[in-house]
Amino acid sequence: MNSKERTLRSMNFEEPDMVPIAELGVDVNVMELILNTRSGAASAGQGAVIADRRSESAYYQLVFDAYKKLGFDIVYAESSLPDGYAPKRLEDGSLVDEIGRVHGYDQTTKTYSYTRSIFQTVEDVDKFLEEEFPDPYAPGRDFGLKLLAELNKGFMALGASLRDGFAHLWEALTPVKFVYWMHSNPSLVNKFMQKMTEFNKGLVKTYGELGVDVIVLGGDLCDARAPMLPPDQFRKLGIFQAMREYVEIAHKYGSKVIKHSDGNIIPLLDDLVNVAGIDGLQSLDPSAGVDIAEIKKKYGDKLVLYGNVSVDNLALKKREDIVEETKRVIKVASPGGGHILSSSNSWYGGVKLENCLAMVETGRKYGKYPIRF
Repeated sequence: MNSKERTLRSMNFEEPDMVPIAELGVDVNVMELILNTRSGAASAGQGAVIADRRSESAYYQLVFDAYKKLGFDIVYAESSLPDGYAPKRLEDGSLVDEIGRVHGYDQTTKTYSYTRSIFQTVEDVDKFLEEEFPDPYAPGRDFGLKLLAELNKGFMALGASLRDGFAHLWEALTPVKFVYWMHSNPSLVNKFMQKMTEFNKGLVKTYGELGVDVIVLGGDLCDARAPMLPPDQFRKLGIFQAMREYVEIAHKYGSKVIKHSDGNIIPLLDDLVNVAGIDGLQSLDPSAGVDIAEIKKKYGDKLVLYGNVSVDNLALKKREDIVEETKRVIKVASPGGGHILSSSNSWYGGVKLENCLAMVETGRKYGKYPIRF
């Protein structure tokens, strides 16, 4: 059974030969350690800001080589910037993406990540929404995914990731302005959300046409204590309904949709299952008190569970602790299928590589079906 077959069987709540193992992302510096190389690649992090096709090609070659060496079962690409598009570079070297988010570069992890927004006034946002909003179907948008599919040749399951509309919304407006305008100018916020929903629907359609097996909706809905908004505010903004629209498009092409969120996701689970209709959930953040065993009991026939070895423990604990934690996750989440073993987020620059590799090795040793230990 190859990686793709293993993943698809598990996502259909069947037991494959062994538990699929995957990560949504691995920082460039970690992949270089895995491959013992200096690649010159950089990661776009939370948004597409790499416009140079040579750099983008180097990045996806690095991803494929690292994931193949690790024996991962899913490999991921994001949407690319359109052909000929050049992100604006600010004086401090930061890059502005297509929806006004500013991304700074981390020399250690070799990753661009969100830092702030260019929008200061309602007029700034209005002008952007009316005159500058990006086109999901622009030529070149599928460059990275096509490249990765060509490298992969169907061996690993092919995944595509996009940030859901809520994440784009609060990042583009900044958390403070988002909350303020949500109450003082709800029509502006709703208009932005509707635009983001249509944009993401276009990306999902493109992904489906390219034959992706799984689409991951990135962007957190919660922090460690609770959802970022009360559940009724998520409903009013149409967050769950937007996800439902993505899911319906994806399912037409045979793709599964997994929602990622760190934090205490428990208060939103019924909406994610019954309204959004997602196929699975990634992170299941143990640092926020999410117990994958309890989620398996309640939603094990409805949600593919993707996780949840603590990323904090991968950075801080000893190897033997990771082995025991991985064994527990497999024991409670893997029986019956519907489980993909991973960290509770990703392999970021601060993790201990020896712990990450211990998680993978333990998964291979104890994740063989039937689970009997």
